[in-house]
Amino acid sequence: MAVPYKLLKTNGRITHSRAFRAVIKEHETVGLKRIARLIEKATAMTVADIVGTLDALTYELAEQLMQGNRVYLPGLGYFSLAVKGELYENPKTHKFRLRNPYVRTVNFRPEKGLMRTLRETSFENVTYRTKPHALPTEAEVEAALKRLFAESVCIFVGDLRAELHLSSTVAYRLARRLEAEGRLRNVGSPYRKVFVDGKV
Repeated sequence: MAVPYKLLKTNGRITHSRAFRAVIKEHETVGLKRIARLIEKATAMTVADIVGTLDALTYELAEQLMQGNRVYLPGLGYFSLAVKGELYENPKTHKFRLRNPYVRTVNFRPEKGLMRTLRETSFENVTYRTKPHALPTEAEVEAALKRLFAESVCIFVGDLRAELHLSSTVAYRLARRLEAEGRLRNVGSPYRKVFVDGKV
C-alpha cells in the first residue's frame, strides 16, 4: 500500500524555504494491541508476552535515559535526551548554566538497517484528490455558533471544525480570531481551550 502525502504551501517566512512542503497524510494510528496480535500470529509469543516485554523495555529505557545514557536497540536505533531550560549567567563567575532544566524531547536516530527497509516505501500524491476547505462566511460562522451553544454551554475547537467542515489549521485560526473579537471566551487552559459564548 502506498503512503499518501499532500503538498502544502509554505508561508515563506523561513529563509530559503521552498514553495511547498510534503506532509504525510496518515491512514490511522496503530496501537499496541493490533501490533501485538500481528506479532503473535507470526511468532511463538503471546500478546501478554509482548505487552509485558514492552512495559519492561519502556521502564528500562526511561531509567537509562535519566542516568544520561544513550540507548541502542538493535533493529530500531538510538534514543537520547534533549534538554531545555532558561540560560543563566552567574554575575560573579560569568559562567553559564540552565535554570530549571527539563526534558524537551527524546531524540531518535534510526538504525541504517531500518532505513534500508523503509527505502522500499511507495508514495502517492493525494494533494488534489479532495477540494481544499473553503473559508466559511460570517453568516455561516454565526449560525454555527448559535447551533453549538444551543446544544451545550461549552464548545471546543473540534466542535467548530466539525460544524463548519474545516481543516484543523483553519479551525484553530478561526477560534483565535473569534476569541480576539470577544465572540468566544476561553474558560479552560491555554493548552486545552474550552470556550463559552463571549457575548453572555
